[in-house]
Formats: sequence, structure tokens, C-alpha cells
Amino acid sequence: MTHSHTLTRTVMRPAVVAAMFVLSAAGCATSRAVESMSAAARSQPGAASAAGTGPSDSPTIGQSLGGRMLVRKAGMQLEVDNPVGISTRVGEVVSKLGGFVERSRESSGGGVQMTVRVPEPALEEAMESVAQLGRVVKRDISADDVTERVVDLTARAGTLRAIRDRLRSLLERAGSISEIITVEQELARVQAELDSIERRLEYLRGSASLAELSVEAKRKVILGPIGALFVGTGRLLSKLFVIR
Repeated sequence: MTHSHTLTRTVMRPAVVAAMFVLSAAGCATSRAVESMSAAARSQPGAASAAGTGPSDSPTIGQSLGGRMLVRKAGMQLEVDNPVGISTRVGEVVSKLGGFVERSRESSGGGVQMTVRVPEPALEEAMESVAQLGRVVKRDISADDVTERVVDLTARAGTLRAIRDRLRSLLERAGSISEIITVEQELARVQAELDSIERRLEYLRGSASLAELSVEAKRKVILGPIGALFVGTGRLLSKLFVIR
């Protein structure tokens, strides 16, 4: 009985080590493939979707430029006669467009600061509707192209799933405690890396599907007689130095 157990241990340990070496080599090869795929995505917009490794499962999400996946953010500053109820009205605008209020804060001075999320294609419509609530002091909009990151992470996730499944198969055939511990440690490492990548993919896709809009509304300043006098004098003096 003892001799049989020793034979099994002698045969299984090299097999496990060899299999893990093969998996490691496969991971390196896949990393090179990922780099090639990313290069293709840079040279050919939309290539990621065609290859089936990018965001092809949701082609309308944040893809405003030739199939690229964009994360868009916008900000607006408003002057309003009365900030009371502005947060409610902005919430109604966002709700009608299929979005939601992420954060909202009202200051003691009557100012309102909000962060809302709206479906990416409706961002401009949301901004136009919010602009009707007061005088627009400032507005800005930006877009971050995350297509290559999604392509890279999707390929790496696929590789890690294959390695995880292979390790699970090796674990079922492990013939000693030391082999089980070795494979379980590697399996835990691979699973943790896979979970991290999947969370990053979920975040990127969610950010691309729902654009972020920050709204700041302040009460319109009404100057008294002396304040108006100083402002008028300042404008007159500026004309003495700058014509246009």
C-alpha cells in the first residue's frame, strides 16, 4: 500500500509541474496576441468589434466614433434666480431620459451641486434641458476612448478562464497534499486576477453606457447701488486699456 502511494506521488508531481509550465507559456503567448490585437484596434477603428474581442456584444454603448467605446463626462455651471427646487427639476429631466441622480448636495447659501447619469446618446439632450433652468455660466464636455483597454482586458479574461479551467482539472487529478496545495494556490491567484479584470471591464462598460453630468447651480447675484457703481466704474476703466 505504501509503495503504491509513493509511485503515484512520483508520477504526479512532474505532471503537475509540467502542466503549470505549459499554462504559463500559454499565458505569455496570449499576452503577445493581446498586444497584436491592441495594435490592430489602434490602426483600424472598429476592428475590435469585428474580431469579436471588443465591445461587439453592445455596439451602441458609448461608440460614437466608428465603433470606438467612449466614456463621456460633462459639466455645467448655472446662475438661477432661485436655487430652491432646481435639484428636483434636474432629477425630472434626467429621469425622463432614463437616467438617475448619483449625488446631490444643497449648501446653506442656496447653491446646488449634483452628479447625474444619463444614457450616453442622450447627454447633449440632457445638457440642453438643464440649460433652460438658468443662465449657463460654463459648460464643458470630454470623452475618453477606452476601446483598447476593453480589447486588452477581454482577451486577458478569456485566457485566465482557460487557465482556471485547466487548473481545476489538474486539481481533480492531484495525488498528494503538496500537489493539491500547489495547484490550489495557483488557482486562487488566477481567480483573483480574473475577478479583478472582470470588475474593471464592468466598470468601463458601465461608464461608457451612462455618461456623467455634473451640475452646479448658484443664486444669481443682484448688486446694490454701490456695488453696481463699482462694477460700472471697473468696466469704464478697463475700456481705457483694452478696446476689444
